[in-house]
Amino acid sequence: MNEDTMNPTTTEAKSLLSKGFNRRGFLVTAGALSAGAVLAACGSDSKSSSTTTAAADKTTTTAAPAKGGAAADLKVGAVAASLEVLAVNTYGAALDAAGAGKLGKVPPAVAEFVTTAKKHHQDALDAWNKILTDNGAEAVTDPPADLEKTVNTEFGKVTDVGGAAKLALLLEQTAAATYLKVLPGLTVPGAIELAASIQPIDMQHAAVLLFVLGEYPVPDTFASTDMSYA
Repeated sequence: MNEDTMNPTTTEAKSLLSKGFNRRGFLVTAGALSAGAVLAACGSDSKSSSTTTAAADKTTTTAAPAKGGAAADLKVGAVAASLEVLAVNTYGAALDAAGAGKLGKVPPAVAEFVTTAKKHHQDALDAWNKILTDNGAEAVTDPPADLEKTVNTEFGKVTDVGGAAKLALLLEQTAAATYLKVLPGLTVPGAIELAASIQPIDMQHAAVLLFVLGEYPVPDTFASTDMSYA
């Protein structure tokens, strides 16, 4: 029995990805911010410049990647922030739909989870935006346009808690996979620590959603990057 047979929701998520969720669409917002991110990274504070210079004195092998890595970190931060915006908006839409009675009977525990998960993603968004603005880049307030369009289309088909949970699961699995994939390429401690602290929380969200859907909450031995947008 293969992994997808044991985890049908993951199979559905991958099918939905193939229909409209794609890396190019996800990176639209990041591309618009990349020029500002590069300039911000090159104009970092004197302490960062001193650190880079010291590293360059020790070895020329690490000097260039350190500078380029800082720029890349800000680009990753912009992408991550845009994904967090989408998560906040989606959970918010779920709360609104539940309040309007469009999802049928919603168990109190599920409503509490949605409220908590939305706050987690808002906190993550605020943290990424602080890194961006502290380094001269603009705060991210919009989700990726193509990804938002697809999510909104799928959310329009949701009529119950199960449907909302499946869509939220897709976002959580994608976010967790993205953070896991970009972590090895990050170079700035603040960005590394933030991504590493958010990724397991997204995995925990996914576990709760799998349980809500009646599936085993931790089906995999190791975290995967298969659904990453990076």
